[in-house]
Amino acid sequence: MNSIGTFRPFRVVVPNRVDIAGGTLDIYPLYLLIRDAMTVNAAVAVRSEVAVGPFRRGAARLSSGDFGIAVTAADTHGFSLGGKMGLLSRALRHFPAVSGVEIRVRNEAPIGSGIGASSALLVALMLAAGRLTRTSCRRDETAMAAMEIEAAHLKSLTGRQDHLAALRGGLQGIRFSPGRVDARRLPPGGPAGTMLRDHAFLAHTGIAHHSSDVNWRMIRGAIDGDGMVLRKFRGIAAAARDAWEAVCAADPRGTGAAIAAEWAIRRTLVPGVSTAGVEELFSDRRFRRLVNGAKLCGAGGGGMLFGLLKDPEDREAVEPLLSGTGMSVLPFRLSGGPRFEDTRDGGG
Repeated sequence: MNSIGTFRPFRVVVPNRVDIAGGTLDIYPLYLLIRDAMTVNAAVAVRSEVAVGPFRRGAARLSSGDFGIAVTAADTHGFSLGGKMGLLSRALRHFPAVSGVEIRVRNEAPIGSGIGASSALLVALMLAAGRLTRTSCRRDETAMAAMEIEAAHLKSLTGRQDHLAALRGGLQGIRFSPGRVDARRLPPGGPAGTMLRDHAFLAHTGIAHHSSDVNWRMIRGAIDGDGMVLRKFRGIAAAARDAWEAVCAADPRGTGAAIAAEWAIRRTLVPGVSTAGVEELFSDRRFRRLVNGAKLCGAGGGGMLFGLLKDPEDREAVEPLLSGTGMSVLPFRLSGGPRFEDTRDGGG
């Protein structure tokens, strides 16, 4: 164990993501079973944040603004692997143990939002720990380590897109093949980003989802070789490829059509992917008239709803429809990648 000594407090801020199409296909080994598997996502300005500052000598402290709890140990390897901060504790053991440091974490997204907040927070913590211990890794190494740390903690299969979005920002088309991830990135300020800025909307359903359970039920049939499930995932992969082509062309109509096609398949994969409120909203003629396509983020079952307007001027007409089903509308803003900021006290 090393005492970290004197250092300048800092903060790491990373984006969360919305999956435009092809979610779940980023989970090993599913992307090896589906030819040309692809996931398309966009990093959004809903943030996960880790602040690092000095603490008393011979001790370390980890606190969560989301859960309102804090724990103290002799060093950063001393935090329990159980409980609500077990994932973060496990991640800290990936780095050398240090003391004399306080680490404060928080997410802007509500728990169970479906936009990868817990994975993004994990990435932010790993970036902060790498800087603190001077053991930073390459981006692809960080993404792989984050995925495996999360899988070990959850004792479940986990995906890769959340970590990549947090580390890269912007819009991404991610293709998977044995031993390699090909992640193409479009900048948030380019034509594709401008199209999404004008047409996209985001709303929280008010229902927290539990991705590991829903995802496992989705992919179990594929691993078992169920022909119907495999056909559905091939359809989702095709919709993701269409979405990426349309995003690259800054085509809102094509992107919306791909989102709608993806959701039409995804909602049939297993019971519980959709919700009563979402089904009610999607059956509303006014909503269908104004929206090109929409879907629940992540595994579904609640969390965030993402979609594209046919006409940006219809935003004021769509938002009351979302609110009318109990959803909370959030501003949709794209984001770049991670930011490191010096702070006065580690909390900023």
